[in-house]
This record gives sequence, structure tokens and C-alpha cells, in this order.
Amino acid sequence: MSLLKSHSTPQFSPVILTKLIEEQGKPLKRSFSEAKSDPPDWMVLDDNETAKEEDPSSSSKPKDFNPRGYQLQVYEVAKRRNIIAVLDTGVGKTMIAVMLIKDFGQAIESTESKKLIIFLAPTVHLVNQQFEYVKDHTSLEVEQYYGAKGVDEWTLDCWEKETKEHDVLVMTPQILLDALRKAFLSLEMVSLMIIDECHRATGNHPYAKIMKEFYHKSNNKPKIFGMTASPVVSKGVLSSNNCDGQMSELECVLDSLIYTIEDRTEMEACVPSAKESCRFFDPAQFSSLDLKAKVEASWLKTDGSLSNLQSSLQTSYKDMDDKLKNLRKRLSNDHAKVLHCLDNLGLICAYEVIKIF
Repeated sequence: MSLLKSHSTPQFSPVILTKLIEEQGKPLKRSFSEAKSDPPDWMVLDDNETAKEEDPSSSSKPKDFNPRGYQLQVYEVAKRRNIIAVLDTGVGKTMIAVMLIKDFGQAIESTESKKLIIFLAPTVHLVNQQFEYVKDHTSLEVEQYYGAKGVDEWTLDCWEKETKEHDVLVMTPQILLDALRKAFLSLEMVSLMIIDECHRATGNHPYAKIMKEFYHKSNNKPKIFGMTASPVVSKGVLSSNNCDGQMSELECVLDSLIYTIEDRTEMEACVPSAKESCRFFDPAQFSSLDLKAKVEASWLKTDGSLSNLQSSLQTSYKDMDDKLKNLRKRLSNDHAKVLHCLDNLGLICAYEVIKIF
């Protein structure tokens, strides 16, 4: 396990690195050799150091629980501080979340003041999936919430009933954001908040709004456990500086540090991955120069017409002027992509690209 990078102190969240230095006298280690603790009551270790769940006294027995070594390592650090677990898809990030839920569930049962565990997932499909997993692997009371269940019309009494009857609330972030804004729920009621696909916590996404509007202003903040396969969101190629900036912003918004596994041997053995095969070929020889000339001429004519239209507009039509600028920019980019396909991929690929536009 390693810390992906060392970032500057967030401007609006608590000074995470300072806290770590105050607590331990030194920054986090890059390994988990010192991050060991006694296993929780629900976990016992056999000779192979795999954890198994004890038989609960309730009639509905949770499924057997066998965390792998790297999952236990992430779990150890997640117990101590807010982290963003960056692990490949399919390696069992949700199991780590369930291990934390079990820990916090024990605290819920042993205290008189009721605290909730909230599990956020960005889509209804993921909400259903995570709800079933948590319900199957814990003995806690679990329920799921999303718009199609009519949650948007609920009153304070409805939410009070839900929070009294359930320990773990699995929901889409917009449901939580709306409930917080209406004061039906508060983060002071929450002990643990798990955020699936937490890389989405940017811009105007409900994840980011929950953190900025409520978490960072809360006096009693819940523990945060973020899960993602990639902390960077991009549709194109990013420089290292852009990647660093996105990761810093994500850490800042989620008040957490990004962590990943340094030794990937065990993790890669657990998930079947595609076998990469490289095939090299010569660039396509595009011989239809007359067609390329026609494409160029067509673009120049279109761009000229848009330019003339833009010049003829009165200054009062500012919105229309902005729309024309954006249209010219988009068409210019589309034109460049078509020429790139003609030069490098051939006529068929260029034709397919045009159909997308």
C-alpha cells in the first residue's frame, strides 16, 4: 500500500497531514507493517491468516467472509483515518467497506445514542447492488433509497421512522443532499459515510455538494471511506500536472488521502484481466487527395458563412454571438478529427466518425 502522492494542504478542509504528524510524529508509512491491530470480534484468523465471520445468533446468517491480504491492509488504514481506496474494478472494494460497516455496527449496538451508516452510490443499479451485498454480509438493518421509491415526497416523520428502524442507509447522493437541505437528516447523525465511485466528487456533482455544503461545515464529521478504480476523470490525455491537480482537489473535497496497493501481485491474481497483445502496422496510405481537398473546401465555406453571420449580428445579441463562437469551435474540432482519420486510419474509419457527429 502506498500513498500516491504528497499534496498541498487543502484550503477548506482540516489539515490532514498536520493531524497525522501530530498523532504519529511522522507521515504515513508506505507499507502496512506498522498498521496492525487486533482483529475485531466478528473476525477470527486461521493458520492462513484469512478472516472468517463468526456465526451470528440471529436466524438470518450473513454469508461467510474471507478477506484477502490486501483488503485487510486497506481496512487497517481506513480504520484510522479518511482514505480514498484506489483499487482495480472487481478486486473487492465493497468487502473492505463491509468490514468497516461491521466495526461501526458494533459501536451502534453498544451505545445508546443511535448513529447511522450511509452508503452512497451514484446510480440506482449500484445502490441495488451495494444494498444486497451489505444485507447479505452483515446482521445490521439495511435499506435502500432512490427517487423511484417516492423518497422525494417524504416528510420528516418518514425519515425519522427510517432512521429508527435501520442502521445502514444505501442511497443515491441526490437523495442524501435533498434530505440534508431540508434538515430531515444531518451529518451529525452519521458515524460512517462510504462513497462509491468517489472520483465523481467534482464540480456540481451531488457528492461534491454534500461535502462542501454540509461535511466541511459540520462540527461532528463522520468518517469517510471513498472507493474508486481511478481518482482522475478525463476524456482525453492529461499531463502529470493535471493529474496531480485533480487528485489534490479530490483529496481536498473528500477530506481524505488517496491510497493504493504497492505490491499488486495478490490483487492481480484475484481478478482475471485481459491479455494485451501488440500488433504493429504501417500507416494507411490515403490516395484520394481530391476528396480531402473537397472536405477542406467544404469546411472553409461553412466557417466563412458562420463568420459572416457572426459579424452581422448587433452587439445586443450577445447570447447568439456566444452560440456561434461555440458552434465554430465544435465544427473546427470535428473537421480536424475527420482529417486525422483520413490521414491515419483510412476512409472507412473517417466515414464512421462522421456518422457519430
